[in-house]
Amino acid sequence: MNSAASSHTSVGTDDRRVHERIPGPFDGRRIGALVTPVSIYDLSEGGCFINAMHVQKAGIVFRLEIELPHVGCITAMVETLGGRSEYGFAVRFIEIDFENTIRLQQALDEMKAQAL
Repeated sequence: MNSAASSHTSVGTDDRRVHERIPGPFDGRRIGALVTPVSIYDLSEGGCFINAMHVQKAGIVFRLEIELPHVGCITAMVETLGGRSEYGFAVRFIEIDFENTIRLQQALDEMKAQAL
C-alpha cells in the first residue's frame, strides 16, 4: 500500500515538471469564507504559483478562480504544495471539470502560440 502512495506522489511530481508554464501574471480569487484576490504566476495544466506574503502549509485544499485571456474565468479545486515564504506558494489542480479543463488548455495553447 505504501508503494502505491509513493508512486502517486512521484507521478504528481513528474506531472509538475513536464507541464510547460506560462509566466503570467493572471488575476485570480481564492474562494473560501472570504473571497481573496490573488496574483497567479507559472500557470500550467497541472497547477500554478500564487503570489502571497505569507507561508501556506502544504495540503490545504480550496477553490481557485483564474481570469484567463481568450476564455474568461475558470474554476478548480487546488491543493497547496508548500512554498517559499517570501514569495507565495504552489498549488496543483486536484479537481477541475471537463469544461474548465478544455478552456484552460485553449488559453494555454493560445498564449504559447503568441509567445512564438
